[in-house]
Amino acid sequence: MNRCMEIQAQITDYIDGTMTPDRLEGFVGHINSCEECREELNIYYTLYLGILQLEHEEEEVKELYDLDGALAEELYHSERQIRRRHFFQGLRYVIYTTAFWCILLAALLQLRIFADMGMI
Repeated sequence: MNRCMEIQAQITDYIDGTMTPDRLEGFVGHINSCEECREELNIYYTLYLGILQLEHEEEEVKELYDLDGALAEELYHSERQIRRRHFFQGLRYVIYTTAFWCILLAALLQLRIFADMGMI
């Protein structure tokens, strides 16, 4: 229950798009597993979109006929962002590891060349 209170306190940050990537991952994971918090997010998101529509009444705003679909799409984009972040973290690890082994191999080969030349 304490975790739910923490997540519900972060709902406005999620809707505003000001959540850090680390917090976003925990938030989306919890929202996907906790029906109570997802319902709370749904309420806040519905209110947010309603207020947004009222503020832009003069401008052409597309009709908000599928609020649940809009939230599902927002969560889908958040999950894609999290997967993309994990992919690039993994790619960075692979690149750094490959670079480390290449540098180590180059140093060992250089030592062997020095040894063959009698410099060591």
